[in-house]
Amino acid sequence: LIADQPWKVLVAVTFLNVTAGRVSIPVFWRVMDRWSTAEALAEADEDEVFVLIRHLGLGRTRARRIIELSQEYLKHPPDFNTLFPTKSTVSSTPNSPSKRRRAARRYPPTPVSHLPGLGAYALDSFRISCTLAHDPTSQEWKLVRPNDKELVRYLKWKWAAEEGKIWSPEFGVVGDVTDDYIDALCTVLEYTAYSPSRTNSSDEDQN
Repeated sequence: LIADQPWKVLVAVTFLNVTAGRVSIPVFWRVMDRWSTAEALAEADEDEVFVLIRHLGLGRTRARRIIELSQEYLKHPPDFNTLFPTKSTVSSTPNSPSKRRRAARRYPPTPVSHLPGLGAYALDSFRISCTLAHDPTSQEWKLVRPNDKELVRYLKWKWAAEEGKIWSPEFGVVGDVTDDYIDALCTVLEYTAYSPSRTNSSDEDQN
């Protein structure tokens, strides 16, 4: 619904960090009803935003963050043809026994890496959804190796449904899909769709 509106995607993922979607998504839409554009949210009163989102946790931090994000977005709107370096401390390397050794790898540059408060989850989400909305032929989503479990599930489905491939965040494409794999994947997706405990990995430490 909002993949073609990068500003809204970036605000949404700010709410989705460490908060279940069933709780954060309704709040996101209430914020959009109140401040429907980057211009409006950039001029919003922080206390007013805080009151609306405080029950999500980290309310003061998130209120300040989405206002600052909106302000910088207006000053330096993303251009899909211009890439900015990402902080070296941000890693898209999935959890693994060698995570500590591999975590120092630099995250690829993106069109939104210059904006404040965006960690790997936000950048992964942008690369998967917004690049395709901008250019349906984009292959950028195939390069994303997320940590976030929901993004991993989505990419497993996308690789299977659109490319006929078995994919893992650790190794990429590892084979062709089978009927058993599709059945197992559908079972996992069906279960997680109704799980009340889903939360996303945290980008809250990013500036």
